[in-house]
Amino acid sequence: MRKSLSISLKSSVVVIGWALTPVIGEYLIDYNRQLSPYQLAFFRYFLAAIALYFILIFQQKVKNKEIIYSLKNKWPKYLLVSVMSAFMPVLLFLAVENTSASSASFLLNSNIVLIPVIAIIFLKEKIRRNYVIGIAVSIIGLFLVIFDNNLLALADLSFDTIMGNLLAFGSGFFWALYTVFLKKFFADENPILVTFISLLIGSFYLVFFAFAIPPYVSMTLNFLGITLVLIIAVLSTSLAFSYWLSLLKILPTTQTGIIQSFVPMTSVLLSLIFLNESITYIFGIGGVLIIIGIIIVEWKIKEHFKGTIDDEQEKASEKEDLIEND
Repeated sequence: MRKSLSISLKSSVVVIGWALTPVIGEYLIDYNRQLSPYQLAFFRYFLAAIALYFILIFQQKVKNKEIIYSLKNKWPKYLLVSVMSAFMPVLLFLAVENTSASSASFLLNSNIVLIPVIAIIFLKEKIRRNYVIGIAVSIIGLFLVIFDNNLLALADLSFDTIMGNLLAFGSGFFWALYTVFLKKFFADENPILVTFISLLIGSFYLVFFAFAIPPYVSMTLNFLGITLVLIIAVLSTSLAFSYWLSLLKILPTTQTGIIQSFVPMTSVLLSLIFLNESITYIFGIGGVLIIIGIIIVEWKIKEHFKGTIDDEQEKASEKEDLIEND
């Protein structure tokens, strides 16, 4: 019971945090032009890494030598997943220059479909029939929610729009790779430690795009803007990413993909509340389909990764011994 409650709370933080990201981003970038997309991405990752460092040191009592030990032993893997996480928003920002934001959002969330396929290749996971059905229904719902009133305009796509869509799909592909490789390489690691290192390295990649790639936007953050940046860094990134990684350790990859399907729907609802955007009957139908898909997936969920906690404790004990003897 306690474990189920913990999973539910972590899933809620992930959904709300990630759903807030486009809402806050639209306000800071489109409404007030206080930051460029690249600058917001950089500050999001850099400030999140700082927050996670203090959480590691003061809350989890992680020592600096443990951080160094993890980076020393897995630095090529950290570099790899950091590239995936950092360039996911870069491709998305390039995509919206040529295609609509709704199309880009849908193609980004296509990682829900890509994750199980990549998991079969790299994690040797088996796909249950109810997963396939649930994912298919959820994808139809996502299509309706994200495209909404643009459904009838698909025949008018230009070459530039197609290129934008390909970039957005590439963004979703990077996100799917990031999700699967986190589980493959860091299943035995402290999720907050892994998130801290990957976001810190990712911020080093993003600083180039934030301050060296046009279009340049003068940073004119007011008090509200600073507050929103902190929210997107701490809630939407520090907590959401670390909880996401911990969920990957105890849940099948396909189930975490279904959890992610809540994100765009929640984002639309937040936009309705805070940005005065409207919704249509198409969104309503899509939202219902997403919920149905989630119910189908959850209907026959069995216990996975039996003994995971005991195994992790044993690995953690062995790691501490290695660190002490290093």
